[in-house]
Amino acid sequence: MAPVSLLCVYLGGVYFFALVAMVFCFSVYEWTRMAMRLKRRALMIVLGLAYFIPCFALFASIRADENGLPLIVLLFILVWASDIGAYFAGKYLGKTKCAPKISPNKTWAGVWGGVITAIICANLYVFYVLPDLFDVYHICIMAVVISFASMLGDLLISFIKRLAQVKDTGTIIPGHGGVLDRVDSLILAAPAMAYFVFWGFV
Repeated sequence: MAPVSLLCVYLGGVYFFALVAMVFCFSVYEWTRMAMRLKRRALMIVLGLAYFIPCFALFASIRADENGLPLIVLLFILVWASDIGAYFAGKYLGKTKCAPKISPNKTWAGVWGGVITAIICANLYVFYVLPDLFDVYHICIMAVVISFASMLGDLLISFIKRLAQVKDTGTIIPGHGGVLDRVDSLILAAPAMAYFVFWGFV
């Protein structure tokens, strides 16, 4: 599935839109399944739609920009770098938990490790791929904001899973849970990235 998804990202246009639409539908479905386990089901479903619709729309709009492909790749790099940096920093340096009731494995060392990794990777990527946009100060700000947004997106889905008392958002991806388990960080990072693309400096 990953190679097909990457191909759609590369091709853009209707292929990318179809990919985003499919992920959106699966995300709404998995959110609704969790919401049905809660007391205020209707409210949670409405809140889910209010969260997903603008985030996915902004995600799709980034790819439609004239620098859409390298910017989408930059977004992926920022999210993945944050995740990888947080994992290793948390594993080897983490002591103080940052959200023990929501996600017991997350630590403050992991948070800052993710942010620092994102800053380094973002600067290297923009320097070599988008040299006309290279500005250390602004790229660092962008990396910090998007890194925190990706972590908050992850915590949000973890919080809903804890409320619904489920381990994974779904079972569509064997061994990896649901679609939301894979894209939770990306969803909230997308509007943060869109801000810098359309109203910021990119």
